[in-house]
Amino acid sequence: MRRFLVWVPSLMVVLGVVIGAQATMTLEDYTKVMKANAQAAGGMNKAIGSGAFADAKMQVGILQKNYTILQAYWAYLKKDDAVAIVKDGLTRLDSLDKLLGAATVDQMAAQAAAKEFGGNTCGACHKLYREGDAQTGFKFKAGVL
Repeated sequence: MRRFLVWVPSLMVVLGVVIGAQATMTLEDYTKVMKANAQAAGGMNKAIGSGAFADAKMQVGILQKNYTILQAYWAYLKKDDAVAIVKDGLTRLDSLDKLLGAATVDQMAAQAAAKEFGGNTCGACHKLYREGDAQTGFKFKAGVL
């Protein structure tokens, strides 16, 4: 019963964020989420590399929350390929979260999973929808939005 009482409010918050993301996310909001993702991914990779697995798990949680928001955003825009990429990213984050939550964390496996997440999720979406780089900044390709 206690689990239920903890999960229901959490689920309501996530649903509220997702529903709000559909109709109200501006390009500026999107940029903030993406910058938060870059920070969280960097922090996650650094934490895994240093063996701070609890810290890495916290960063994975931030990414999971943000990716849930992004999934709703792309669904609202009816961009099925972006929804699929984000959904794959969430699946990869779930797997990484399980690795990091193990009694004995396999650091090499966690690093490999984090690298796959970045390359197959972030990289795939940027290749499809974005142009630019970390130095000049990313922007959407013409016609995406």
